[in-house]
Amino acid sequence: MKNIFLAIPFLLFLSCHNSKAMTANPLDQSGRKEQQPEDSVLLDLQKNNEVVLAFAIETYAWAKTKNYKILALNNNEWKGFNYTVNNTSHTSSGLMPVNVSTDSCNALWKFVKDKEATEIVGDDGKDFCTDQKKNNCNINDGATWRLLFITKNSIADPSYYEPEFYEKCCPGNSNRQLFLQVANKIKSIVGSNEKGIEQ
Repeated sequence: MKNIFLAIPFLLFLSCHNSKAMTANPLDQSGRKEQQPEDSVLLDLQKNNEVVLAFAIETYAWAKTKNYKILALNNNEWKGFNYTVNNTSHTSSGLMPVNVSTDSCNALWKFVKDKEATEIVGDDGKDFCTDQKKNNCNINDGATWRLLFITKNSIADPSYYEPEFYEKCCPGNSNRQLFLQVANKIKSIVGSNEKGIEQ
């Protein structure tokens, strides 16, 4: 009988510990505590929010620009932003607020966690097609797409070079397919920026 009374607190401890693990951030669980964002605006978002999900298209051929679509979660409230940086002219739009649906944002965050999207492996700008027979899969001066999964103390930022093009030309990369799903969900939630440029 004495053993039962000793076992109950132990079981309660395990139950609470498991509940905490289930609600913990997937970046923290994976141990991917890599770096802080280099961009000062993204760094401020990291400091002031629990979670930041962002999608960016980076171009380098003519004007060096980065166009971001951002969702930030703090105190159970989601906020959306568009943000553009032009490294050629050294200018930035600053954060442009966008109205976003709480239900859509919550569904996206659940999708990211359920699919373990924070573990996506990018292509590092090479090996776009695993099938060597796809010699016609080539694009010049294309853009790099990037996802950012940011918490207070961790960041994952997988990127793909022209992922839609290569997914059509040589499909089958499961990481790239998941990357595109998340990117398209963020684009759908945040929408176009104030200048009317649809990303």
